[in-house]
Amino acid sequence: MPGRIALVVLGASASAAAFTIDQQPFILQRNHHKTEQPTFLPRSRSEAQFVALGSSPSNDNEARSCWNPKLRRSMGAIAGAGLAETAYLTFTKLSGSDVGLCGSEGGCGDVLNGPYASIPGTNLPLAMIGMVAYALVAYLAVAPTISSFTEEEEDSNRLLLTATATTMGVFSIFLMSILFGVLEQSCTFCVASAVFSIGLAKLAWLGGAVPGPRIKQGIQWSAGGGVAAFAASIILFASVPETASASFGGPPNAVENTQTLASSSSETSKSPPPILSSSSKRSLAIASDLESLNSRMFGAFWCSHCYDQKERLGKQAMSKIPYIECSRDGVNSQNQLCKEREVPGYPTWEIGGKLYPGEMELDELEDIIKAARQS
Repeated sequence: MPGRIALVVLGASASAAAFTIDQQPFILQRNHHKTEQPTFLPRSRSEAQFVALGSSPSNDNEARSCWNPKLRRSMGAIAGAGLAETAYLTFTKLSGSDVGLCGSEGGCGDVLNGPYASIPGTNLPLAMIGMVAYALVAYLAVAPTISSFTEEEEDSNRLLLTATATTMGVFSIFLMSILFGVLEQSCTFCVASAVFSIGLAKLAWLGGAVPGPRIKQGIQWSAGGGVAAFAASIILFASVPETASASFGGPPNAVENTQTLASSSSETSKSPPPILSSSSKRSLAIASDLESLNSRMFGAFWCSHCYDQKERLGKQAMSKIPYIECSRDGVNSQNQLCKEREVPGYPTWEIGGKLYPGEMELDELEDIIKAARQS
């Protein structure tokens, strides 16, 4: 009897040892019991590394359905913060309102109304591109944690997530060089957005977002996004006249004029760039109509859209229209008047006592003049 008991104990020990040896990290052997479920089998070293970032695939059903859900949620939270910030800046720019966090003058306010604040060729704020990009990253990061993805969909999601974050990081580096190197301004919102973007790219690469078997494709996608960001950066930089960007930052090309301002002691002030174009007959007729309606144009010496508006009308036409300088550093600054009139952005036209923000085409000015005369 003791011999039988010993044999049973030895047999049980051997079975337990065999089961232990068979267990490799994240692998369970399938058998015919319906209650057992296979666990995650890592396909690459990068996928196995996410244990160090806090996941427990062998005990977490969600981890078996997607790559590193905890890191995904972290990236989603960062992207959500960036989305909220850029949505706020987009709203502020489009509405021309001052909601308290980003005033109309100094730092963020100056940058938001500056020469690089709009998508080239449009009046849409550049922050809108960031808003869309953050929304895409938030979706890519979080979607696989709340819905089922096939293996192919999961891999493609990870590639696109990494490429998008990389593209945003590259573009943010360029924008920071513009902010500090050209505009010579400090903008908390701009810096925060750059930190978010670069942080997302760093998390994607160091966290192993690119599937091991497709690392080459991940590098290709990300490199393509980086090239696209660089091309967009060149287009943005080239779209702003040199006179406008130079005047904003105050380097050598800016026109300097030392005078005593009413609100402060003697300091260096800056003039808008000179108007080079000649007025057409149509522009002169519009200028005469604007003059009869006691119209005036509010702007800033560094504002590229203000410069474009003046160039569209020409120097002869603009000589008939009062120009109000709203920047505190501008020559003959009337900053207080701009605040009293609650000027939403630059340029802004005052025609018939009403404010019309934005750069206008000639036919738009003609429509406004017609409506003002009929009212």
